[in-house]
Amino acid sequence: MEQIATQLLTVIGAADEYRRAVALAVGVGTSEAAALGELRHRGPLSPSALAKRLGLASASITSLLDRLELAGMVARQPHPTDRRSLFVMLTERGRAAADAIFGMFATDVASAVLDAQPEHVAEFTLVLRRIGETLRARAADPAGMSSVLAVRTSDGGTPGRADLTTDSAAK
Repeated sequence: MEQIATQLLTVIGAADEYRRAVALAVGVGTSEAAALGELRHRGPLSPSALAKRLGLASASITSLLDRLELAGMVARQPHPTDRRSLFVMLTERGRAAADAIFGMFATDVASAVLDAQPEHVAEFTLVLRRIGETLRARAADPAGMSSVLAVRTSDGGTPGRADLTTDSAAK
């Protein structure tokens, strides 16, 4: 099982490199490319929902949306039932970019499994789904994650972000 985890980390690293290269090719940052993907796959979202999906603060999502709007890739529209809220949606240009990104990704994945037997592809797809579900469940339980990871400082306490930063700077 450790071999699978190690290989999956390799795939995650390759996916990170891929995401950076795609963003550069499209002329946006990686966060902007991720936002295009979220909007493509989930449809229009409120800025707060998009911020949550991307793990960004509200001020950061506002700046990100300003950049994407300036690039003509997204538009902010009034929410149809809540006058206080907005929806963010892809424009034609944003949809074309997101579709091209996902299309290239799907082609690249397909070429990697081209010679595999269909039953192996089906089984592998199921395993990937289960891995995704397991990782999402762990991510949704920050208290459980913290207890498993329980990093300790030299004085026996559990460090916060500032402690880790300070410890790193001191070394």
